[in-house]
Amino acid sequence: MSNIYRFERPSDLEILTKPTLTVAVVIACRGGQEKLDLVLASLAAQSYPSRLISVYIIDDGSEVAISLPKIRPTKSKIIAYKNSAGKWGKTAATNDVAGKLKEDVLWFIDADMVFDPDHLDHHMKWHHNADDYAVLGWKRFVDQWSYSPSELLAQLNDGNFLDLHEVSWGKDLWEERVDRTEDLVKPALDGYRAFVGATFSIRSQQWRALGGYNRELITGEDTELGWRIFTAGLRTVVDRQAHSWHLGYSTVEKNKDLIHRHNDPALAQFIPQMHVIRARHSLRYKVPTYNVLIDARKSSLAQVQKIESDLLILNGTTAEFTLLAPWNLLQNRYSPINDELSDMREIFNWFKGDRKYQLLSIDESAELTIDQILTYFTASATPYYLFTEGTFDLNLKDLVDHLLASGNGIVGVANKDDRRALALFAPALARGSRTQGRLYANIAAQFGLKWMTEENFERINQGKHNRLLRFFRYLKREGKKINSPRQLIIFITKVASLFMRKAFRRG
Repeated sequence: MSNIYRFERPSDLEILTKPTLTVAVVIACRGGQEKLDLVLASLAAQSYPSRLISVYIIDDGSEVAISLPKIRPTKSKIIAYKNSAGKWGKTAATNDVAGKLKEDVLWFIDADMVFDPDHLDHHMKWHHNADDYAVLGWKRFVDQWSYSPSELLAQLNDGNFLDLHEVSWGKDLWEERVDRTEDLVKPALDGYRAFVGATFSIRSQQWRALGGYNRELITGEDTELGWRIFTAGLRTVVDRQAHSWHLGYSTVEKNKDLIHRHNDPALAQFIPQMHVIRARHSLRYKVPTYNVLIDARKSSLAQVQKIESDLLILNGTTAEFTLLAPWNLLQNRYSPINDELSDMREIFNWFKGDRKYQLLSIDESAELTIDQILTYFTASATPYYLFTEGTFDLNLKDLVDHLLASGNGIVGVANKDDRRALALFAPALARGSRTQGRLYANIAAQFGLKWMTEENFERINQGKHNRLLRFFRYLKREGKKINSPRQLIIFITKVASLFMRKAFRRG
């Protein structure tokens, strides 16, 4: 993994002739026996060696218990999931079963899919190449099918998968996102939205390290997992050769408004990039946008408050702060009218009850190296990790903008008084932390880093070039989503909201 740069991956992988990795196929379903029979028939036709495949069908409380059909992979098993209050649904059932499986790779599929015989082979060529891939198959939707499991198996064995359906459709926005990100080689911040759960695979140890699906989510669990896969620095691959048919319309397509009403507040708690949705309400969300470390030993209250206000100028962004100072000294006797620690005491007294602030003691003469600074950060679903010395008058939001524009893992600024500030990207922190060796060196090798003088940084930010460029990219990206009057209204509302925020800031 140490030689991987950002999200690059090979472009010439071929199906292996002698694969060795075992696969657990995980299907969570509730009813739907007829479609499941077709799924299992297509799994029986997979070209990946059957001795390496085990199929686990999780019956999540079907009214009529799921049964194994005659046509199925040899090693197939039904697991009856015992539902109870707070323990039901695909997320809980999948987590409880998948966490106990011993196979090398987990392949999660929906119970309404038909797969090309080489579908799994195309997934597995990636997992044999490296252990940090999350692989997505390619699917198209169909609304009619008339074949039986035996007829399907015969067609697949004769090489007729692509001829099964003359009429089909894909998801235009999904495919446009995949195209724009070069199949997620350059995922950007919205690449996680391409992660869908109908057919994806991942190494078992990565699934366990991620913690599986988020148990607080009933639907949209794949989207949130995609965000954590991205911030963990794993590589998501869309394999266009891993073909499949999705039998019928998706739940989201049939119930868009209801699904969004249900999912938006649930997902916004955990995905900071959903800042437009977060902006609807001024709340403290479970996963903050920024994790900020401030050396506050010589800072004033006004300086700390400016750091916060600069970062949180846009609605929908949140932050958690750690303030470093010798807070233990405040226990000593003092006079309110002759207090040498008045600045530190004022900061302490204002923020000690604020849940987004953590006050952490360090020695008053301690020197913080970059390596020491990085030890204060723990990789999570928060996308940005920031450090600044509280006396450094630098807008950290501008630093984050430059981090994104540069593509580096770390961007730092130092002034003539040797005051420092840096912005660190979550995927770089996560992957660097998993790699043996010095974290700072790992980030430099895997994502790149850039240090600037304050003067150079000010020149770069004159006129807010980076932010303006990102704004035009935003307009282009969001404009491509307009495919209905409703989407046009959403687009106009978003743009108007951005202008209102900019006007508020100028005022």
